[in-house]
Amino acid sequence: MKKAEELYAEEKDSGRFCAESYQPIIDEIGTVAVQVDDRDYQGDSRILYDNDGRIGYLNFGWGSCSGCDALQACSSFEEVQDLMDGMVNDTKWFDSKGEALEFFKTKDWELEYSWHADEQKDFLKKVEDYLSC
Repeated sequence: MKKAEELYAEEKDSGRFCAESYQPIIDEIGTVAVQVDDRDYQGDSRILYDNDGRIGYLNFGWGSCSGCDALQACSSFEEVQDLMDGMVNDTKWFDSKGEALEFFKTKDWELEYSWHADEQKDFLKKVEDYLSC
């Protein structure tokens, strides 16, 4: 896995540090099969990975400024690396599509804070369709 300094090399080359996009981290964790992001200035990203049959699930929140967004608050590559490591550790992995499908079908999603969001329901539908193939 690449390190933060490699993923955000343009920040190093520019002489300033101001990383704003999580996508390089998301893509580095694995092969994105489904991704649904909230369509707002702050919210959540929901990602389903498929790394050759090993399925991963990551859900994380982000904000609109350095006061409420973890990546924008980073002022060094070391801080971004810590954030990346945390995102990797927060990714829940399953050994098969069947195991992941069982998780997604049996989890009580209504207990999650984002249940009300249309994006959450859209993500769950796309995940179930993907894992049922």
